[in-house]
Amino acid sequence: MSSGSRIGRINSLAVRFFLVTGLGSWAFHAQDAPCAVGSVENLGPGANGPSFDGSPTVSSSERVLFLTSNRANGQEDIFVSTRQRRSDLWGEAVNIGPPVNTPDANENGLRLSLDGKSLYFSSNRPGGFGSSDLYVATRQSKNHPWSSPANLGPLINTEIFEGFPTPSGDGNTLYFNRSTTASSPDGDIWITTRLNSEEPWGIPEPLPQPVNGPSAEFAPSISTDGLRLYFASQRPGNIGFLDIWMARRTSVTGAWEPPENLGPDVNTPFSVTLAPFISVDGRNLYFMSTRPGGFGQPGCGFFNCFDLYVATFKCGD
Repeated sequence: MSSGSRIGRINSLAVRFFLVTGLGSWAFHAQDAPCAVGSVENLGPGANGPSFDGSPTVSSSERVLFLTSNRANGQEDIFVSTRQRRSDLWGEAVNIGPPVNTPDANENGLRLSLDGKSLYFSSNRPGGFGSSDLYVATRQSKNHPWSSPANLGPLINTEIFEGFPTPSGDGNTLYFNRSTTASSPDGDIWITTRLNSEEPWGIPEPLPQPVNGPSAEFAPSISTDGLRLYFASQRPGNIGFLDIWMARRTSVTGAWEPPENLGPDVNTPFSVTLAPFISVDGRNLYFMSTRPGGFGQPGCGFFNCFDLYVATFKCGD
């Protein structure tokens, strides 16, 4: 998807927001421990710059960060940043290059598998089935190079728009979003499953209500235990133009409960907040936002105002 079409998507969603004021703090329970947002921090100048930075996804150790950025030539490519310890600042992000990135297309909406061996993303590169297709690059180990990306095929990719492919902890369930076009408000979150990594993905189905509704839902992220689903939405109840929401269920076969807005610590007025990615331990939520204070502001223009952030949950302490 070009920068222009991505701007169109965000702007078209932003004009259909429902602003709510006076919301209190947001909280949930994890393993019987009450959790609430303890802090929200910008990921710093290594990960962020004056240009567009988005779609954060981290390794299980949270010492490797993959992101998408147009910092090189205005085209969205996948970059990687590292740090020695979780308490360190992120290092300068570098382009991961070919064969994952291509010279004539955008790569975005990325997600790293739990074992770090599969990098899922969306792209408008030539040879796809629609305006944006889902791909996966693999590697034998974290020390090996990435393979050439494979298209996930016509059962998942259609003539319309697919984005943000997000694998479950065991790698055998894939969440993603589908919409008529990049800017249409009919986006829903879909799911497909497979028996194991050697088997093909099954026929996708949209998640039922109350996760999907009449407004757009996209950019899903599933917790390692499969019990919490984070996603972006333009639904009524938003604090900003686009907000991050979370739905819960009591078991991996149970029904999803009504989603909850993550509240004013994560979602801020007059901002676009999306692309959540929850860490393995469920304590850190990475996301992108146009909230005030980003590295490209105030002269960034709307699209380049996106920076990467992390919200840390305090649970039982």
